[in-house]
Amino acid sequence: MHFVRRLFQSNATPKKVIVIGIDYLCFSLSKSLLDNNKHAQQPIEITAFIDDEPWNNRTQVLGATVFSPSEISALVRKHDVALIIQIKGESISIADNIWEYIFKTKAKLVTLDQGQDITAMQKIIYQACTAE
Repeated sequence: MHFVRRLFQSNATPKKVIVIGIDYLCFSLSKSLLDNNKHAQQPIEITAFIDDEPWNNRTQVLGATVFSPSEISALVRKHDVALIIQIKGESISIADNIWEYIFKTKAKLVTLDQGQDITAMQKIIYQACTAE
């Protein structure tokens, strides 16, 4: 039984992602990504969440720490982040000079629509993770 289970388990190194926002939709998407890791060809590790409310700074959400927007470029560099996920309509503002630095790294930005369902969002994220 263990042999069969190991055949279907993924040995891929998890792709490190940062999620911008901690509202209900961001939380639900992140939770579903983490729950799906055991079945996904490309597992995902949420390295950090980004939120601009000072009372959320350094709190834990789904095992990842919440940081302020000014820290995102340092997090991308420090953790070798592959993907940054944002959902249109999030009110979190990240300065242009920070985005300029991020775009010079290998990190990709995926912007999702609020009207999409979680399954469609997951598909877009997995496609972005596997596209090199």
